Amino acid sequence: MDQRIDASVQADTQEVRTVLQDLISYQHWLDLVDHVELDETNDADPGPAYLVTLVAKIGPFARRKRLRMVRHEINESGATFARREIDGREHSTWVLGAHAEPGDPTTVSMRLAYGGGLWSDVLERVLEDQIREAVDSLALYVRRLA
Repeated sequence: MDQRIDASVQADTQEVRTVLQDLISYQHWLDLVDHVELDETNDADPGPAYLVTLVAKIGPFARRKRLRMVRHEINESGATFARREIDGREHSTWVLGAHAEPGDPTTVSMRLAYGGGLWSDVLERVLEDQIREAVDSLALYVRRLA
């Protein structure tokens, strides 16, 4: 599964970019991200490390996944975070990225990629809905910070 969604956000582009570069902020505006905390950085990590709890809600049910992610890439427009466990075992790929381009309104491009086999069409639709709903939450979050 590799989901990409573009959306318009009614918020200042630079302020949106600052939020997108900080994975800890995602728990405040993206329902998929339930909790984020800093983790110790390993010498081989390309950027800061985080412990992230992801949740996909389907009615009264929720599927949770806790993983270690690092900031894999950062640039002026946003950042990409990738799963990087340090337990020596093989793990499914997880990538979460978000970037903002200037305009009126700001255009945000989000990407979530999962390389495992435990994903279904239902969860993919739920994920897409959560990302679309995050647009309004992101705008509100950025305005509260300003």
